[in-house]
Amino acid sequence: MTIDETATLLANIQLIDNRRVEEETIIAWHVLVGDLDFTMSLEAARLHFRDSTEYLKPAHVRAGVERILLAGLGSRQDEFGNDIETDGPALAAFQRISASRKELSA
Repeated sequence: MTIDETATLLANIQLIDNRRVEEETIIAWHVLVGDLDFTMSLEAARLHFRDSTEYLKPAHVRAGVERILLAGLGSRQDEFGNDIETDGPALAAFQRISASRKELSA
């Protein structure tokens, strides 16, 4: 994501938790999450606020993006061959992202 997208991500996060966002905050976050997809990062933040009372940190966004990507892989099995339960909220986030990207490319 771009530095402007990182600023937008933090602005969206700030709406929920009232954190102070300054130029230094944006730069620090960008160093830690700038390699991630902007839309997935927004969805990851939404998932975090939906499921957790912890103060959102860059590692939470990174884990949320991974959660969304894993959900998008479809049905999976663990190392013993047992089906892994589908992560409904993460799958819904993946589907929203996919649908919006299809609309943009059409």
